[in-house]
Amino acid sequence: MNEDQLSTEVLQQVELHEVDIAYSEQTLLKKLDSYQLNLEALYSGLKINPNALAQVETSKNSAANTYLIQLHAELEKWPRHLDIKTLTSSINHLVYLWLNALQDGASAQLILDLLKCFDLRTKFGFSNAAKLHCFLFNLVAETVQQYQEHQLNYSLNYDTNTQLPNASQISIGLEKAIKNAGSQQLIGLFSIHFQVAKNNPIFSHIITISLSKAISKTLQQNIPPDCQLYYSGNLQFDILLPNLASDIQLNLIAAKVQRAFEQMIFLGNQSVLVTPFIGCAFNKKSSLIYLELYDCSKLALENALYKQQHLVIYSNKLKEQLSIQNELENKVMDAFAADSLTLFFQPIVNLKDSSCAGAELLLRWSEKADYSVYPSLTVEILNKVGKGKLFTRWLINSACRYAAELEHEHKLKVYLTINLRAEDLYDIELPHMLVQALALWKITAKNLILEITENGILEYNETTNSVINQLAADGFRLALDDFGTGFYSLSRLRTMPIDLIKIDQSFVRDITHSKHDFEIVKSIAMLANSLGKEVLAEGVEDKECLELIKKMKIHKCQGYYFAKPMPFEKFIVWAKQH
Repeated sequence: MNEDQLSTEVLQQVELHEVDIAYSEQTLLKKLDSYQLNLEALYSGLKINPNALAQVETSKNSAANTYLIQLHAELEKWPRHLDIKTLTSSINHLVYLWLNALQDGASAQLILDLLKCFDLRTKFGFSNAAKLHCFLFNLVAETVQQYQEHQLNYSLNYDTNTQLPNASQISIGLEKAIKNAGSQQLIGLFSIHFQVAKNNPIFSHIITISLSKAISKTLQQNIPPDCQLYYSGNLQFDILLPNLASDIQLNLIAAKVQRAFEQMIFLGNQSVLVTPFIGCAFNKKSSLIYLELYDCSKLALENALYKQQHLVIYSNKLKEQLSIQNELENKVMDAFAADSLTLFFQPIVNLKDSSCAGAELLLRWSEKADYSVYPSLTVEILNKVGKGKLFTRWLINSACRYAAELEHEHKLKVYLTINLRAEDLYDIELPHMLVQALALWKITAKNLILEITENGILEYNETTNSVINQLAADGFRLALDDFGTGFYSLSRLRTMPIDLIKIDQSFVRDITHSKHDFEIVKSIAMLANSLGKEVLAEGVEDKECLELIKKMKIHKCQGYYFAKPMPFEKFIVWAKQH
């Protein structure tokens, strides 16, 4: 099944909720009485005029409208003998048929023409017939209005795809569960986000709809029958657990949910692996109001996603951690907004002549900031709060500004390396952003090397492939940072246009003491040279290490032996001296 077929199937499944509108005998009697319709006259004289029914033109609609055909057939076999029970049942069946016929495209006028075939004139005169038709026509208008109100209410409170109550209904369910809970009864709430495996492509909206429905079905099969399942949107679900005897049940139910999604989900000709991340909150009836329970489960889910933990249960300790985390995030955002972040320069040395070949730009907090956060954590927080792309734009612009000053004002022929985020490789605007920055600062692509951290590459798919190849086509050199620490080192060399390999300092730092590290660095250098790649060793901290590095045909180095990261002004002095 291709995506077009899947799209058609999904659209057919996403239908309006079926509404059952029916009248009781008592309600129908009151309505008939309000129209002054004599019951005895109805029971004995209510007939269908076959000649009038035959003249109603339904052929243009009937081919595509099965409910219209059934309505016509139902009128043809109208019961000869009526009582209130038979009359109520027959009227309710007509209501069901005309509502569905209207929904399938029949005109209201055609429905009314069919109902005009009811006849009381033969036995009880024109007046009664007019009252009957007025009663039936108003019944059509009333049921259509009720149907529309039901549909509107359903669309506001339910997801038409999964047919589950949506997030607006969770507070109602929680309030009811807390109100009805016993004194020793625990109430729990799972908030679940399903993360698609990294090896899966980015899906279209249609496939995501189908995936949500498949997840919903699996969840319903693997949670206790008294639990209430909600769809919160974008592969997110909530499960209300109203009858817990012990908090141990939370772990058991969570484990069952996680096991249920260890297998692939098949959507047409595509297979998808999803991982549930669960945030959970629970408490006794008297200890937590429903809004707090909902908020706590969402905070636990946020923490689960942030730490990539499959289950996080809310606790006071977690509350303290989240408070510290929120304070940290606020400080990072304030620093970024106030331009309190800066870049330090760690020199890169050319081993042929011990000259300064360039520098790696490293994120630091400026002296005017009264606080400091570790650089990788700073970037992680900026990503989390949605400032990642703005940070990349700032980094590129800053790097180009510094490169322009080095070349044009200080006449230094050195390059700068910047670390791209994993998310940058999904940004099809990245090459254009870089080219614009080069033009603005009047430098060329040779002034920059773009570092891609091996463990940071989310996946190498069509999007990342297109971005990386465009960067290479624009003349940018690419470096594979932290080489050897990930699982896909050799694959990256084979599939990506890498110019420079940076051997991670965790291997380089101890090569004078560790034979294993020495052999690893030597092997990486030999492999890189055989492939025509330039090699850079990170973490060179003493002369003995440097002497071993020189014997391995490694081209460049950086590390504390040469210089620590330094501000721009000090780097200018250092570079001119070397």
